[in-house]
Amino acid sequence: MNKKRLLVADDEPECRQFLSLALASQYEVLTAQSGEEAIQKAVAERPSCILLDVMMPQMDGFMVCEILKSLEPTKSIPIIFVSAKPRESMWPMAQKIGVSDYVEKPFTVREISEVIKRIVEPDLLERRKAPRLKLKIAILVCGKDSLGNEFKVQTETVDVSRFGALVGLPFRVPVGERVEIQRSSAPSPNGFAILTQARIAWNDEVKSSGSYLHGLEFLNPSPEWVVLS
Repeated sequence: MNKKRLLVADDEPECRQFLSLALASQYEVLTAQSGEEAIQKAVAERPSCILLDVMMPQMDGFMVCEILKSLEPTKSIPIIFVSAKPRESMWPMAQKIGVSDYVEKPFTVREISEVIKRIVEPDLLERRKAPRLKLKIAILVCGKDSLGNEFKVQTETVDVSRFGALVGLPFRVPVGERVEIQRSSAPSPNGFAILTQARIAWNDEVKSSGSYLHGLEFLNPSPEWVVLS
């Protein structure tokens, strides 16, 4: 399974290096040394979370956050402010623009790791305990591939739970990409009804049995899989 991807945006090389080394065993860490670079990489790479320094030249963390929250590809990415400024003086304003949490410098590896885990994987234990049903349900997956080309692929689920589904696709769709799940709608065999929307949580790097396995995480309440099966 692929590691979740983090983006560390800080104009201090020492901070970028510290976080990259400290988090490398748990996450794939990308870095940016300016607000402009942070926006470019967030749009291109779709990280699971962004650690964003507040005080940066030219474009500070508040401006970067407001831009990211206004863009469709990045508006749902959680942002954690990292700053030497006291939390109590900055947090109310940060909350208003959609910041998920605020960590004061200096911090320990354990402190930052716990904040990231709480935001990136808030209900990981519950998800692992959720019943997974081996149901083969014919669905239509719609979205964009790694080149930005729209696709519609008919496939079927390998297993499902109330949190998501495992499906095979003929090509790899980037982690973080949003897709729409549709299912054939009776009585018209060619009509499809929208079931839910999901994000690609992970994908296999190796193609097996003619397809790449993808883990889908539901963004909306899960469909009634048992009823539909």
